[in-house]
Amino acid sequence: MILTERLANGALLLLEPVDRTDTLCIGFWFLHGSRDEGPKERGFSHFLEHMLFKGTARRSALTIAQEIDRVGGIINAFTEKETTCVYTIIPREHLRLAFDVLTDMTVGSLLDETELEKEKEVIVNEIRSVDDSPEEKGHDRYMSEMCGDHPLALKITGEEEEVRGVTREDLRRFYRERFVPANTIIAVAGNFPLEEVRDLAQSIYTAATPAAAPPPQPPRTVPSWKQKVAVVPDRFNQVQIYAGTCYSLDHEVDHYYTSLVFSTSFGESMSCRLFQKLREEQALCYTVYSFRSFFSDTGMWTIYANATPALARKFLAALDQELTRLLKEPLSGAEIGDAQSHLVGSMILSREDMETRMKRLVRQHMMMDRILEFDESVAALRKVSAEAVEHCARQCLRKAAFSLLAYGSRGMSAVRGFNFTFPD
Repeated sequence: MILTERLANGALLLLEPVDRTDTLCIGFWFLHGSRDEGPKERGFSHFLEHMLFKGTARRSALTIAQEIDRVGGIINAFTEKETTCVYTIIPREHLRLAFDVLTDMTVGSLLDETELEKEKEVIVNEIRSVDDSPEEKGHDRYMSEMCGDHPLALKITGEEEEVRGVTREDLRRFYRERFVPANTIIAVAGNFPLEEVRDLAQSIYTAATPAAAPPPQPPRTVPSWKQKVAVVPDRFNQVQIYAGTCYSLDHEVDHYYTSLVFSTSFGESMSCRLFQKLREEQALCYTVYSFRSFFSDTGMWTIYANATPALARKFLAALDQELTRLLKEPLSGAEIGDAQSHLVGSMILSREDMETRMKRLVRQHMMMDRILEFDESVAALRKVSAEAVEHCARQCLRKAAFSLLAYGSRGMSAVRGFNFTFPD
């Protein structure tokens, strides 16, 4: 049974007890990300995530790592557009250790000046590693081309010059303003004593004196997304292709599972139309798939592929043909049924993974303001109809809001002037 509770300290507690495991995953989530940063705070959320590992009054950076390592656990963190998360996966008998370390890191970070200056170089290396990844750099460029300077399009890491300009004083202010109870979700999945977890979660903020509520953040606005074709040269050996759209987000359960079934059946499995037609039958690319991105106020549906410069134009024509066919020949009952079966099977496999369960708690809460039990999720998937999937496809294939980025170094002249022809 999944439990949701607002604690007396103001934080939200999400719990999924699982008896048949010897592990648990604990995540401390903070409801701010890169899109919530002001103009002089670019990259602060990500920088702060790094600094949480760099020492407290009770633990050095090495001690934080050692205490989790010596019991066989894993500790990690990530920053997204709308959230920051620090989490650990650990044997269940070390529940108190896990809470103590995570609490110490998130409430008691020193933000040591020497460590901060060192970490700038680490993050600059991270930024440059993304620049060396065609797929990651391509996605950053796609968002930039389509959304301009909208906060959703800005790099989570910030730019190099922004990172080098971070000061301890500014980061500490950001830390004290954002890491407060009203901004916090504690999510736990695994084998644990319920009352003990409640007590531990309640005690997180007692040693600190944070503000009762976070300060007002810059208002979130929906990006203006219109049809655009961008052909951009770069040094890649393949052409990186991103195509897709932005649409109004409905936070209802039916909408979420319909979009999941649609994208899976068309582009998220090896047996889907995209993979079978463009790679297996025509050999026009190495990678091709679709994916969904959900934010608090908007959804995105994107197709990604890479192709050699010699085949890029032919690939785009074939993709256009498949999008046209999708509108003229909607996904069949068999295709939809296969996607539903695939998703149910994936859910069964993921039940063994406490990290996946923990993340699912938070993502469903944020997406739908509720969390579905396994049987409810299966029922919601099975309920998705062919008519609903067709409606979702047409929502995603609005020509006036469907855009393309072709990003590569050679043969780009062959794709200049291309545009999709599928009907509105």
